[in-house]
Amino acid sequence: MPTNFELEKAYNENLLDEIQFTLQDRKEPTLVMISVPTYDLQVKVLAKLKERVPQYQFYDIDLTPFQVISLHQTLQEKLPKSIIESERITYCVNVFGLENSRLSSEDGQIVDSGMIAQLNFEREIIFRKPNYITILWGDHDFFIQLQRKAPDLWSWVTNFFVFKEDEIHQEKELSPQPHEVPAKLPVREEYIKSLKDKLEHLPLNDTDKGRAMRERLNLYSLLADEYAKYFDYENAKKYYENAIGITEKLNIRGNSYNKLLFDYGTLSLDFRKFDNALTLYKKVLKNDIQENTMINIGGIYHQIGMVYENQRNWDKALENYQKAINWKERNGQEERFGATYHHIGRVYEEQRNWDKALENYQKAIYWKEITGQEYELGATYHHIGIVYEEQKNWIKAFKNYQKAINWKKQTGREYQLGSSYHHIGRVYEEQKNWNKALENYEMAIHWKEKTGQEYRLGGTYHQIGRVYEEQNNESLALDNFEKALSFTPKYFKEEKEMIENSIERVKNKLSEKS
Repeated sequence: MPTNFELEKAYNENLLDEIQFTLQDRKEPTLVMISVPTYDLQVKVLAKLKERVPQYQFYDIDLTPFQVISLHQTLQEKLPKSIIESERITYCVNVFGLENSRLSSEDGQIVDSGMIAQLNFEREIIFRKPNYITILWGDHDFFIQLQRKAPDLWSWVTNFFVFKEDEIHQEKELSPQPHEVPAKLPVREEYIKSLKDKLEHLPLNDTDKGRAMRERLNLYSLLADEYAKYFDYENAKKYYENAIGITEKLNIRGNSYNKLLFDYGTLSLDFRKFDNALTLYKKVLKNDIQENTMINIGGIYHQIGMVYENQRNWDKALENYQKAINWKERNGQEERFGATYHHIGRVYEEQRNWDKALENYQKAIYWKEITGQEYELGATYHHIGIVYEEQKNWIKAFKNYQKAINWKKQTGREYQLGSSYHHIGRVYEEQKNWNKALENYEMAIHWKEKTGQEYRLGGTYHQIGRVYEEQNNESLALDNFEKALSFTPKYFKEEKEMIENSIERVKNKLSEKS
């Protein structure tokens, strides 16, 4: 039976077939709307689309930096004359970033810009006047807003295609997205470069100061998010603080402001800046309570629990995770129970309370399965494996790590495979099966490198070094310990200290042998 991930890949291919059929030999202008959940998927879909309809010339226009009111007027101003005056339908114009014009700033307040209402008004021009094909790209929320606020326009829409990744998009509370793992990927580098180019070319002496600041705010926010995903703390921190500064200067409040604080808090948590993370999360919590935005409160208590968990303040962690469960239950957010029970399990795991850890991991699996969160199962089976590994129950540990690998592969969580292969390596290492241990550590390195997670390589190279040290091969042990040190981020102080101790130890052994 095909997995959900395989089904959705097939679903996406079928959608491409439908779009290809829609665009085939067009004699009249048409408007196509395409919803994609992530930037990476957008890049892939667009590349495949260009391959499938080579008879058209594609022209991409990113409206992110501009405040658009009239899409028709903006395209008339921005598109080359060769497209506007084309006698036949030979161009496909890809429009990106229109959703960023939904709101505008007036007297320091964020208000509806009127862009969607204008789209509704000029629907006939958009559908019938241009002598080219318009492809409007956006996210799920943007098209939901179009359906709600531009019903006349939407009644004309016949070519609307919704692409999927490995989970169905749902409107949820603020929470870090698990599939947006930090990784240094080429596509992310290209996007960062394009955003920085736009930032550099923003006019310095714009007469409309509010608009200029809003454009800068949007680019700062996008750059902060991308640098966070790129695992570049210093640049992400700089752009989050710039974005928050402009937001406060414009007196913008509500979800957009809280999201910046929340995401900056998550960056701080990832880089172990726990005091800053706690300050930011508590500020979001206070804002949401004051603004009566109850849907976010469970997610914020969950994040506060994670801060305390990382600080090894177990009582505070459990207290906040329980608050998260209570608020999610109150708000009918059962689909997020699994993540919190998983972290409660991790707290008990750290306390070596194995029974309580397994009890909560089983609760996590139950809620993830019944709420369609299968993409998170791999992480929970992985931690069940850790519990059994710590109990030296090698067979159960191995079985659960294998389950974790199977779920991660099925649900497209390749970036998590490295950690499971790493722990299988540890199981074999504990059994003194050196060849199998090294084989799995090499698999861990392969997947971490493939998914752009060089910052996670240090731990695996350290374990490889330990295997060679156990075999009395101090030279290879030292090589791998030094690799481990070079890959370990400077913020991981405990890990760096442990690796430095290993380096000193094997150097002493080598000195004794010489």
